[in-house]
Parts: sequence; C-alpha cells; structure tokens
Amino acid sequence: MIISKLKIRNYKSIENMTLEFVEGKNIIVGQNNSGKSNIISAINLVIGEKYPPKRFDEKNYFKNSDTFYVILELSNCNDFDKTFLENYNKKTGIYLLPYDLNYLLNSPDELDELQFSSSWKSSSQVIELIESSKHIYISLISRKNEDTIYTLTLENNDGNLYKFKFFASELLSSFITSAIIPSERNLKNELVVNNYSWYGKLIKSVWEGMENEDKILLSQHNQNLTEVTNSIFENLTNELGKSVKDAIPYNKLEFKLIQDTKTDYYKGIKILLDDGYYSLLDDKGSGIKSLMIIELFKLYCKKYHKYSSCLIVEEPEVFLHPQARSVLSKKIDQFLTGSNNQTIITTHSEQFISNFDIKQLTFISKKDGKSEKHKILETDFTEREFQKINIITKTENSEMYFADTVILVEGGEKYIIKKMFEIYKDELFLDYNNVSLIKVGGKSFFNIYKKMLEKLGKKVFIFADYDNLKNEVNDFLPDNLKNLLNQIKGRNSGLKKFDDFNDTDKVEIDKIFNYLKQNNIFILHNGELEDYYNHSKIDILKQENNLSGKEIIAHYISTILNSENINDMLNINNDFMEYINLMINDLDNKLDETTENNLE
Repeated sequence: MIISKLKIRNYKSIENMTLEFVEGKNIIVGQNNSGKSNIISAINLVIGEKYPPKRFDEKNYFKNSDTFYVILELSNCNDFDKTFLENYNKKTGIYLLPYDLNYLLNSPDELDELQFSSSWKSSSQVIELIESSKHIYISLISRKNEDTIYTLTLENNDGNLYKFKFFASELLSSFITSAIIPSERNLKNELVVNNYSWYGKLIKSVWEGMENEDKILLSQHNQNLTEVTNSIFENLTNELGKSVKDAIPYNKLEFKLIQDTKTDYYKGIKILLDDGYYSLLDDKGSGIKSLMIIELFKLYCKKYHKYSSCLIVEEPEVFLHPQARSVLSKKIDQFLTGSNNQTIITTHSEQFISNFDIKQLTFISKKDGKSEKHKILETDFTEREFQKINIITKTENSEMYFADTVILVEGGEKYIIKKMFEIYKDELFLDYNNVSLIKVGGKSFFNIYKKMLEKLGKKVFIFADYDNLKNEVNDFLPDNLKNLLNQIKGRNSGLKKFDDFNDTDKVEIDKIFNYLKQNNIFILHNGELEDYYNHSKIDILKQENNLSGKEIIAHYISTILNSENINDMLNINNDFMEYINLMINDLDNKLDETTENNLE
C-alpha cells in the first residue's frame, strides 16, 4: 500500500490542508517554520511506531480550535502482508456504513449511539474486504479534555464504508511499514528494539537466523559475547558497511551486545562505529545517524519485508557536507528502485530535488500564522506543457523551488540585476526576501516557468528583451491587446525598434507595455541588455580583459560595478531603472507585511 492523501484540520499551524502523494518520491519544500515538520508530525501520529497519546497538549491545536483531526488515506489496498490476519483467531467487529466520509470522524461509541450495528467478521472475511477496498483511512480525532479517537475504515468498491470497532497495531503495520525520521535525530525513538518496530524485526530476524555453532557458543560463553555477536551479525555488518562506506569514512562498524537483558538477548544489541572515535551510534552526529537509519531500513525492506514500505525523512541533509548529501539523495532513490516503495522527504537542499517529476513536489508557505499548500496536479497542465516542465526540472535552477519570489531572465541580465539590487538596496536584500534570480534558457520558456511557479504559490517577475513582442508576449496578453499589437505590426511591416515607431504607434504600444508592467512582466524598450551598455566604456573593458560572449561580459561587468561607476558603464536612467525600482518597492512592501505578521 502507499500513502495517497493526508487530510489535516486544526493541527498546530495547519487550519485546513489536504496533501496528495504519488507513488515513489515525494518532496516537501518551504521556508523554516512554514509547517513542514507539522505535516511529518501528523503522519507520525497515525502510522508511527508509537500508539497515539490518550490526550494532547494545548499547543497541538490550531489557534482557538478545540478539535483537530488527521486522516491518512492508503491506496493499492491488495498489496499488504496477510500473515497477521491469517494467524489471528479472533473475529473482528466491523460497522457497515453508507458512503459518507464524515463517518471517518465518528468513534465506535458514537456509531452505536447513531444506532449503527456491527457484525463480526472472520479473518478471511476481513482479508477479502481489504483486498476489495479502494482506499483505507486511518483517522485520529482529538478534542480538548477528551480521549483520542483512533479508527480504521475501509472504502470498499461496493460503495460502502466499513469501520473497525477496534484494530491491533500489528494490522496497521501489515498495511504499510514506515520509518519516520524527524529532523531531530533521536536513536532511542527511531531504533527501538521491540517486537513491533521495523528495526526490532530486523535485529530479531538476524539474531534468530544464527547458525547452530553460534547457539552452542552462546550457551557456552554467556559472559563473553562480543565474538559470538560479531559472528551472528557478520553478514549484516558487511552489507551495511558496503552501503555507507561511500558516505562515511570509518575504520570499524559492529553490532554489539551492550545491555544484559537476561532474556531476548537481541534487545540489548547496539551499533558501534569507529569514525576516528569508537563509540555508540547514539553519540554520533545527526548526519551519520540519518545515513545509518536509512541504510538499515533499506536492508530490512530488502531482506525481510516484501511489501510496500514508506521512508519519511525530515531534512535528510542535516549536518552532511554537499558530497554526502548527493550520496544520500541517491541512496534514497535506490530505495525506490524496482519496488512499490514510497519516500516523503522535507528538505532545504537542492541536492534532493534535481531531475525529478514536478508532480512529486509540494511547496508549503505560511501566511498570517497559517500553513498553506501549493502543488501541481495531473489536471493542471497539458501533456505538452508537462513535457516542457520536465525539461525545466532537469536544469540547475532547483533553488527557485525554495523561493517565495522568482525573477525570470533570459541570460546575462541575471548578473547585472543582482548587482543593481546590491547597489541600490543591500547585498542581502534578495536573500532577506527569499528571492531567486533564474535564467530560463530561452524566451519560449518564460510562459511555462511563470505558470508552473505561480501554481506553486510563488510571485513571479519577468525581465525580458524587446523581441519578446514578436511572439512570446502573446501568452500574457488579453485578446484586445493581442489584436492591437498585430495591428501595429501590420501597419509597420513587422516589429520595429520602439524609437522607430511614430508617436501614435508609440502611444498604442505603451498600452501593451503598461498592461504587462502591471502584471510584473517587464519588457525592455531599447532592445536587450547590451543596448543599455555605455559601449565606449564596455568596449575598452572587453579589449583590456579579452572578453567575449554576452554572459561572460555581463558577469564581468557585474563584478566591477559599484555606486560610483554604474552610470558611466550603463545607460539605465530609463525603463531599466524603473523596473528595478518597481521590484524593490514590491519586495519592500512584502518584507514589511511579513515583519508585521511575525510581530503579531
């Protein structure tokens, strides 16, 4: 089974949010404190290895609400481990309900009060119900000062709902095995050795698979277990060691019996690592812990769990250097290869969102203290548009997915515009405002970049050359202005330079410029960036420094521009500077609004 949808209402910073997940990789991005951790926390409440608390603290409720709920939807229902139910000798009470998802919020006691009756199903009947289900819902409802309601409901293909009177945690783990790794790595919570956790099952399976010679040694040498333990875990140690060696340089890795548990010896097994300092994995940094937990979970799923598994990692990049991040990103992708597995990660790192499908991405923002979701769905674009978007996702522009505002340019303007923001505002002005300057690689991509980024909840500015008026600008104009532009071009046998139009046509074409400007699309009247150079100065620089190529020249100019020489090198006291000021004013206002909201 896979997680297909998550519905959250009034939980922490989330007032009302529905998140859609796809098979395979899912990526959640957003600024700090936008609500990403609350999404992972909500998932953990319903399918984590700990049973939900009986009651919740005040801080878990959104603002003044007195009730929150989390509903997790699972799909691909025929893919589950039937072992628990096949060995379950008791009957299960199940309510038959008409199709109304509001019943997901009712407890069995409330259904009894509504005079719904339950019937008792054998395990084989329960298996049949599950296999014929369209979706499975795990619901958690918390009301202040009341006990938590935690229920399991099937949406069957016959159009009815089937709600369980109660269900064991083993049944839930037979649907989906998950490893949920929060940003604060706590091995006591994540590598728990018991009969129900995936890690406990991994250690127990290896332990119980020991050779007869090891059993004899174990009974003979009960006081000196290190050598025997190493023998038992030799294969797992070697396999784990190979998979992490490329990310963690270490001298020694071993599983060791640390605690004397008297019975169930395997529960005392701990991991020790010598990466220059020989100590328990518990004592290592978050980056190493992340890598080890992920590799252990991958090994467990590969060797002992043949059904769907979900790896959920919050900020996998924490305390890892860039090369190790790239390795870890590939390892997470390997978890998905040739399987029905699923991953959900939250990240601030570009290494985890390169070469991906845009439908895998969710952007979380926060406004007025409330988390909001932005996601592109299958129905949002045509097939041809998705083909263009797939080209975009393979570029090195992944920083734009983390931004709130994106300025799109064709090429070398990126360097000059960035420098102008630094000169006229502040070196960190764009960073303070979470702005990315992005080269689209060709004017035909402006429209699809804009549509995609706005669908992801971002504000978009376009800074483009005059020749966009030939064709590309039509994507942004209403019909009356398209017709006006065509009439102007018709009267002039095509598109002239702006200064070559007569006064009447200039007035007409300015209507188009003004409309575009109001929609944050800034078209350069003079032509392109090079038409704003003071050529007598720039030509000397080109000769003195042996410069060629538009972007190389623009980049070099940006490195020597300052407040004293900018007007000598560039002719920008015109629409160029007007556009820069419009963006500065817009971002200043946005920053003021954000500050006010934070103070509130």
